[in-house]
Amino acid sequence: MIQRIQSILLLLSACVLSISLFTPVWTASSNGTSYDLDAYQISISHETTSTSNPTYFAAILLGISIALTLFVIFKYNNRVLQMRLNMMNTLLICMVEGLFFWNIRETKLLIGSAEFTEHFGVAFYMPLVALMLCFYAGKRIQKDENLVRSVDRLR
Repeated sequence: MIQRIQSILLLLSACVLSISLFTPVWTASSNGTSYDLDAYQISISHETTSTSNPTYFAAILLGISIALTLFVIFKYNNRVLQMRLNMMNTLLICMVEGLFFWNIRETKLLIGSAEFTEHFGVAFYMPLVALMLCFYAGKRIQKDENLVRSVDRLR
């Protein structure tokens, strides 16, 4: 049932979340040192040296959220379960965005009081877009459930 609007919204949400896996979340530079955050690691580069701290937990949560979104699409015959799984998915997406905030905060603490310039990448905003898409899909699923219940009352 991919033609239903909520299925299309959920599919778009999965695509948007997959963009977050492969694009940078945040970049900053200070005194010749660059700090790059993506879903997998925080990279710190200074002239010829480079170090990285893994942040695989964000990538794992994104992967689980993408898989759950795709699973929710095919649970169209059980709308109550679909609504609950969609609610769990919105919580996962909120956790991903919170983890991005946490990693950015920790990196800013590492930079300290030095002057720096920062740029938020596409992957920082994509979970927010996916969150809105999941929210609207949940509203549409609820609308379908209310419609089915009203038809059941007429029988």
